[in-house]
Amino acid sequence: MSPTDLLNSQLEVIVVLEGVVESTGMTTQLRTSFLPSEILWGHRFHELSSFKTGHHVVFDFKLFNATFPVDTPHVSAYELETERHHHHSYGK
Repeated sequence: MSPTDLLNSQLEVIVVLEGVVESTGMTTQLRTSFLPSEILWGHRFHELSSFKTGHHVVFDFKLFNATFPVDTPHVSAYELETERHHHHSYGK
């Protein structure tokens, strides 16, 4: 899927996050969904966790919804692989 294909599609991505409340042992679940207009092509989420001295892990939840752009082709994976194969075949 390319960025254009994504925006023109009628898909919905459903995300389910499940965990355990440590103090009670109860299972908890969060469900949400994303429409094509809510998906940012070529973006990644920031790392929330970091290791501190004493083997402690710290989570920075201020970054929970924060993304940053990364260099991402604006074609589908299929088109990218076809282009690479084409260049490899004629590059010999």
